[in-house]
Amino acid sequence: MRKRSLVLFALLLVFWLIISAEVDLQHVLAGTLLSLLTVLFWQDLGSRLPNTPNIKELLRLGYFLALLVGYIIQANIAVAKTLLFSDPPAKPVFMIMEPSIESNWGRVLLATCIAITPGTVTVDVDPETGRFIVHALTEKTGIDLLYWRIINEIKKLEACTQRRTEHVVDNGGTNGIGSFGTSTSDYRSNSH
Repeated sequence: MRKRSLVLFALLLVFWLIISAEVDLQHVLAGTLLSLLTVLFWQDLGSRLPNTPNIKELLRLGYFLALLVGYIIQANIAVAKTLLFSDPPAKPVFMIMEPSIESNWGRVLLATCIAITPGTVTVDVDPETGRFIVHALTEKTGIDLLYWRIINEIKKLEACTQRRTEHVVDNGGTNGIGSFGTSTSDYRSNSH
């Protein structure tokens, strides 16, 4: 538990220093104080902190991020061509997608990937069915999104997480907590 808190503290401090863009005494002290307070405040949630991923999971995540960056670059070029040269002409469409992503974190990840990719925006995600409503700049962009490779990569990440969760449960670990710290139960079942 202490190791996780220390790692979380270090990550928060590094993040603070990166976004502050300056490393002087004032920024280091403020970052240290804020990181320490955040770790202390969230100490009760220690069991929900993500487990340390293994090498295979890190490589899969790295590949996923590289693929996403490639798609973002391609989408920037496509949007620029559409807006500057009207090739293809901008005819925005709303579309419904039903990717077979099972986990809540997978759906949030896909919605975020769609939103940060130029030319597409996630309008809504139905938590019951996993149905996405997406706005796309062109019909071609919308159709390409239906066959997006990112969806398969998220499914692979889910499978990795599921195997790890089953392994943790089989070995007497915490029941229902995945390697990314997500509960496998539906959050709404506790609200009634």
